[in-house]
Amino acid sequence: MRKRLQRLAESKGPAIRRDSPQNELVDTLYQRQHARTLEILQLPEEPALKALRLCHSVHEASEQAWALGKDLHQPKIDCRSGCSWCCHVPVRAHILDAIGAAAPVLSTPLDYSLPSRRREDLVGIFQPCPLLVDGQCSIYPQRPVVCRAYQSRDESICRVRFDRQDPSISIPMSMELYGLTGMPQLATLSILGELGIDCRPVVLGLAIQALQQDFEGMVADWLDGGRSFDEVTVV
Repeated sequence: MRKRLQRLAESKGPAIRRDSPQNELVDTLYQRQHARTLEILQLPEEPALKALRLCHSVHEASEQAWALGKDLHQPKIDCRSGCSWCCHVPVRAHILDAIGAAAPVLSTPLDYSLPSRRREDLVGIFQPCPLLVDGQCSIYPQRPVVCRAYQSRDESICRVRFDRQDPSISIPMSMELYGLTGMPQLATLSILGELGIDCRPVVLGLAIQALQQDFEGMVADWLDGGRSFDEVTVV
């Protein structure tokens, strides 16, 4: 893995298209996080610290992408503090997001279970995220990228979807903003994938429970190309 990382670090970075403001922004966000990911992965530090540093860099870049995307597209967003309709689903997130979310709650055991981890079953499950406390996200600064990117143009549709527990009801959102916010994570995942590091989505609550049992061991195995998250992945 070390040699592969070195080759990636020495290779030419992704190009930036300048044919439109959207494409230029997309490619700039991707290029910056691509370079930052390689920098972090080469740091001589413990796996858990490296993973958290990488997670925080993705989250910081995603927040910047969100702000730039809002300025560019001026989307109508109906979300507000305390509105938690979208927090009543099994969150499917990247392993890196689960590591970041688990870190602040390692000493707070979660009571969480699901009848299935199958992708087609998860979309029909409406139960609160275990990190939702009194209608608020208890780890908001460490929330996954998908939670940062998700937004709604019409909160009333979110309420109807939840009340009816009907996953076929689509939430209207700015897909441009959603895509831009996720672009830094996509850059990081591309590198992790090339290094043979597990990039499968996990069920957030289940992954946090597993990490609470052996945080450092699971993270070290994962960064070494292991499959320590097998029991919590989306199947």
